[in-house]
Amino acid sequence: RIFQWQNVTSFQNITQLSFQLISEPIFGDYSIIMKEKSGRTLTHQFTVDRYVLPRFEVKVSAPQTVTISDDEFQVNVCAKYTYGQPVQGKAQIRVCRKFFSSENCENNNNEICEQFIAQLRNGCVTQIVNTKVFQLYRSGFFMSFQTTVTVTEFGTGVQISEKTSIFLTQLLGSVSFENMDSFYRRGIPYFGTLKFSGPDNVPKGNKPLRLELNNRFIGNYTTDDNGEALFSIDTSDIFDSEFNLKNCYPPSWLAPEYVDAHFSVSRFYSRTNSFLKIVPEPKQLRCNQQKTVTVHYTLNKEAYRDDSNINFFYLVTWNGNFSFPINVSADLAPVAVMLVYTLHPSGEIVADSVRFQVDKCFKNKVIMKFSKEQGLPGSNTDLYLQAAPDSYCALRAVDKSVLLLKSEQQLSAESVYDLLPRVELYGYFYHGLNLDDGKFDSCIPQKDIFYNGLYYIPVSNYGDGDTYDILRAMGLKVFTNLHYWKPEVCSTEGRMPFLRPLHLDAEGYGPIYSAPPRIASGGGLKENFDYVEQAIIETVRTNFPETWIWDLVSVDSSGSANMSFLVPDTITQWQANGFCVNGDAGFGISSTVTLEISQPFFVEMTLPFSVVRNEQSDLVVSVFSYLSTCVEISVRLESSQYFEANISTPKNNGSEIIQAGEKKTYVWTLLPKTLGKVNITVVAESRQSSACPKEATDQQNLNWKDTVVKSLLVEPEGIEKEMTQSFLICTQGTKVSNQVVLDLPNNVVEGSARAFFTVVGDILGLAMQNLENLLQMPYGCGEQNIALLASDTYVLDYLQSTKQLTEEVKSKAFFFLSNGYQKQLSFKNFDGSYSVFWQSNRKGSLCALTFKTLEKMKEYVYIDEQVQKQTLLWLSSKQQIDGCFKSDGKLFNNAWEGGEEEDVLLTAYIVGAFLEAGLNFTFPALRDGLFCLEEALQHGVTNGYNHAILAYAFALAEKEEQMESLLQILDQSATKTNNVIYWERAKKPKTEASRFFIPHAPSAETEKTCYVLLAVLSKKTPDLTYASKIVQWLARQMNSHGGFSSTQVIDMGLILIICFMRKMLLTFSDDQNTVTFHSEESSEIFQVNSDNRLLVQRSELTKAHGQYTVDVEGQGCTFIQATLRYNVLLPKKASGFSLSLEMIKKNSSDTFQSNFNLTVTLKYTGIRNNSNMALVDVKMLSGFTPVMASIEEVNNRSLKLEHGIIR
Repeated sequence: RIFQWQNVTSFQNITQLSFQLISEPIFGDYSIIMKEKSGRTLTHQFTVDRYVLPRFEVKVSAPQTVTISDDEFQVNVCAKYTYGQPVQGKAQIRVCRKFFSSENCENNNNEICEQFIAQLRNGCVTQIVNTKVFQLYRSGFFMSFQTTVTVTEFGTGVQISEKTSIFLTQLLGSVSFENMDSFYRRGIPYFGTLKFSGPDNVPKGNKPLRLELNNRFIGNYTTDDNGEALFSIDTSDIFDSEFNLKNCYPPSWLAPEYVDAHFSVSRFYSRTNSFLKIVPEPKQLRCNQQKTVTVHYTLNKEAYRDDSNINFFYLVTWNGNFSFPINVSADLAPVAVMLVYTLHPSGEIVADSVRFQVDKCFKNKVIMKFSKEQGLPGSNTDLYLQAAPDSYCALRAVDKSVLLLKSEQQLSAESVYDLLPRVELYGYFYHGLNLDDGKFDSCIPQKDIFYNGLYYIPVSNYGDGDTYDILRAMGLKVFTNLHYWKPEVCSTEGRMPFLRPLHLDAEGYGPIYSAPPRIASGGGLKENFDYVEQAIIETVRTNFPETWIWDLVSVDSSGSANMSFLVPDTITQWQANGFCVNGDAGFGISSTVTLEISQPFFVEMTLPFSVVRNEQSDLVVSVFSYLSTCVEISVRLESSQYFEANISTPKNNGSEIIQAGEKKTYVWTLLPKTLGKVNITVVAESRQSSACPKEATDQQNLNWKDTVVKSLLVEPEGIEKEMTQSFLICTQGTKVSNQVVLDLPNNVVEGSARAFFTVVGDILGLAMQNLENLLQMPYGCGEQNIALLASDTYVLDYLQSTKQLTEEVKSKAFFFLSNGYQKQLSFKNFDGSYSVFWQSNRKGSLCALTFKTLEKMKEYVYIDEQVQKQTLLWLSSKQQIDGCFKSDGKLFNNAWEGGEEEDVLLTAYIVGAFLEAGLNFTFPALRDGLFCLEEALQHGVTNGYNHAILAYAFALAEKEEQMESLLQILDQSATKTNNVIYWERAKKPKTEASRFFIPHAPSAETEKTCYVLLAVLSKKTPDLTYASKIVQWLARQMNSHGGFSSTQVIDMGLILIICFMRKMLLTFSDDQNTVTFHSEESSEIFQVNSDNRLLVQRSELTKAHGQYTVDVEGQGCTFIQATLRYNVLLPKKASGFSLSLEMIKKNSSDTFQSNFNLTVTLKYTGIRNNSNMALVDVKMLSGFTPVMASIEEVNNRSLKLEHGIIR
């Protein structure tokens, strides 16, 4: 939680809030959560990332489906700039049919792929793909094609990719029934629609269809352009309780084939043989229009005598139809149900209903419109807004490039309607109670009927429809003495009558609630630039916002507003929309309107997100001419004291000719000299040329000068380091002060230092906002994944016990646990053991950690019991006769390795895991393991780490004597300084020293300290004073994300902090602290209380060095952290590793080389037999980004890792 607002109020039901992200935010997804007083929450996500906006979009058009009889199919690719002009470049089209693993002998087949490269013409290209190579009739392959299209812009090398899937089917087409009624009413024609669709579900016209009723030919029909054919059936002579319709396409093949359609129609009951039928409307109704409803009817005239007027309020005959209009408005959206009925003189309700789908519209009709559809950069434009009088409106306009970068869930009529708790009534169940009054008509006695010498037995036909079904489907209760039920035959003796349930448990009819979801998915310039004078048209473009309009506007009493805006300098398309609220008319939303901004001649720069100081990078400049004829152009880069620049492309004496509709590209090599944002200015000029036709000059001015100024972020060189000073300060009405000194090392890269100060009321507040990022490293292996799962589980335990668990955090944590469990199973072997990597060596310590963690997770997510039993059996099988577990030589951290005592170490770890998982002491493997540990202790244990883990194991086993003796030994070897206690290794490697910042301890030392603290806290009467000094040291090891330095430490560290806070009995119910962070130049105050204890309050410091004071006053505990980040150059010293890089150009005829292969070679050269897990962090050179396809390939390689990179 990084920001929060409480007791938020609104103006005319609209609230606008904002907050500022820090300069170095955590990249990833963020959630905005709104909680209503009722407890309901709404969530909207946004992403924070490093990005460069795309300048063009790629659209791929391919058939949805291809049949196995097709010889070829077509893929169309189009690329256009956001301002509508075509892209000049080439398209790489890759079509693959992937092979899936099966039990036959074809397991080792690879995917079949075809690749095409073609140049775009007018921004588009069409590729015919021959299907023969894909072996369509062969099994073992997925029934789909995966198509990947990559468009590369000429000159800049910018690439944008799009993917699409094409399904492969044996079906040549299918027929279906549309707009069908499940019941027929004898005497009223039965209407319906036949439809023919191709394999891609596209309707096909001029197709012959055959209709059959109970296998009896009805007629032949031909589909129209919509693939539909209407039919009607005379039901006057149909008495069947049900008839079956069949719609088929005459050709019949085994494979490929056409699919027939079948539909069953039941009889509708009426005791007077009177019926109504409302003609349905298959299409969705548009708002603010009239819909004419037509009703067919047939009425039994016997009871009417001489009446000619009945309750239709229309003059009718005994058979026929009538129509009446209805007004379609927002009141009917999104679904409206109409009932038409009449009261027959014989005492029967004759009725029918119809369901209309209505556009999702609103009473408040909002219209937005720009004064013109196209314009020039920096020009003025008007935005017209129309809504209900006195509405309050929110408007926005964003660059189309932003939406291309990542499509977002925009506010729309659909998303607003999804928020509403829509109720569609069906049935008479309410809150689980059956409110159906039951049938008041008595049943018909089951007496045999004698007719024409035969006896007939009456039976109930439960398949018939009746008026009761219609009313029940609408949720309507009827108070009447008229008949609207179909009759039922009385049950015979020995058969229980059908009884309706008094209470509905899990199934049945009732209101269907649609719960609101968590909001947790052209051509060129048409304006005629008619210039007479040939003076230079000069433009200077410096304003390039991503969001142009974000404003709140009031509409006057006339219902309109007209606003003027200055158009930004971006050559793009702006997309604008808005919504309005009015007390009477309610909510309304506009459709999206666009404004296309361009000019006939302009220059664009292709810049990376950032570059590194003193690293060369390429500046690519493109000049676009949409003038009516060719012109002479010149381009220059303005010099600057902040960078050096050398042009890489030929100058041609400073000018060259550019044709109409052409693009020219120029490349400069930049060498930045200063940090921060550096302005880069490029000037492009066009002028008339004697080499070009002169008649065009009479229509359009050819003399343009376009200047573009953009900023480039320059970052410091070297590798980033982070130092933290952390304090857990608990007060009881007193004032506590601590000194914070920001001290930079001598080898810091100039200008790279920055610092911030963090205050949070709960020590786990940092961890809570980074549940998925605590490790600050990939969690792809089994150890990292299970450690993260363990920490999330303990965090959940703590929040539940302190009543701080919100639905938002609970949902997020459950998602991580469920997905992490599935991922952990991918490291499980067939025998129940687990490996660090898939199908690698089995590890006893990893199996024990996984077993105890999954046991703990059972409280929150489903864990397969058989999986746990299998792991337990595997661990038990590794136990030796003496009760010890044989070490596999692969411990979490090779700094722990203790020679002959490694078996004791692993045994203590597994025994501790068994005890944490809650196994009984009678379990043989646990009982024998404890015996092994007791024997080892009697014979003498010399390794200090073993002392710590043995003490914890004996504490869990409640063996006080052994535990106390080990804790005494450990206390003698502890480091006690500045009111903290911790344990160091005897042969500790040297670390960079600082007078004030204590470097994070190696993971081996932190783990040893954690085990000692676990043992102390596991005692029946723990020494909390002693424990608090260890916790203070642990708090100092926390990084700025609330985590620790390794997977094992993060698991144990969070467990210990949680356990300690529980022991201290800190409920935080009345906590209120004031934290003052000040220096001689500045001062800042933070308030910490029970309402914001999980809120991470952070302040960036203006100076990254100097002395600060922290004062804490009040009641309760507060976690305070000062973070200092800076860069240092990689020192040339022995590190235990040998690293080399090689970058090779790919063969290409392009002038501007954009693709390279990067090979990273890493060797371990240290003194141990092997290293711990190593991570290779490849920081790209300025202007380069990795090709994601090559990153994916790395996952499938074991030794040789070769990356592709792109400028």
